[in-house]
Amino acid sequence: MKAWPMADGRWPLPVMRRAVEVKWMRDSEEYAALTRMVYRVAERALSDAARRVPRGQPWAVVLDLDETALDNSTYQLTRLAYRLPFDTVSWNDWVRRGEAGVVPGTAEFVAAIRRLGGQVAWISNRSDATRQATMATMAARGLWHDNDRMCPVTDPANTKAVRRAEVMTGNGPCGWGRAVTVVGYVGDNIQDFPQGGEADPDAGNDAAFGVRFFMLPNPMYGGWMTRVTRRDR
Repeated sequence: MKAWPMADGRWPLPVMRRAVEVKWMRDSEEYAALTRMVYRVAERALSDAARRVPRGQPWAVVLDLDETALDNSTYQLTRLAYRLPFDTVSWNDWVRRGEAGVVPGTAEFVAAIRRLGGQVAWISNRSDATRQATMATMAARGLWHDNDRMCPVTDPANTKAVRRAEVMTGNGPCGWGRAVTVVGYVGDNIQDFPQGGEADPDAGNDAAFGVRFFMLPNPMYGGWMTRVTRRDR
């Protein structure tokens, strides 16, 4: 796909559509209302779920980072302005600058989980090389707590499923040293949620969305960009 205007000055349709998608996330009242709505629904549902956790049993919520908690639309806008595709070097530079905003509703949700006594694990496919920069950004935005777990990817085998298991069992760098009950997950990509074969009781269960799994809209990027059609059509 070309990433610059054509000879007659028009933008190629895929680039124009990406620009509209980024603008919608940055400027529309609808996007902000949707994310706040999802987080409010998640707060109510997971507050109820936490009350059902046996007394003395620690519990946690797992969140993705990018386009779930942190708003990276400025990075996307800059790449479009310079007619450049995503690349790892520019992305890691962006992360280290710490300029990401906060997705509407995130701060209130996380604060509510902590007030209820829950713990928060951040499972992201950001590189482990940007761990400290990410934590600094989260702290500056009021999202980080010293008891949180930051779980970036360390190598190709360190999948989100592996890190989710570490949170649940307490074994490994994403765990708290003992098993916890994960009451829910929040993300913007289907891979942010337990898939079939994982130990979570709702792994691969579509009915868990809106109950334990909470999905935020992200029209800027994702696996859907290379898919011809959904499987359920």
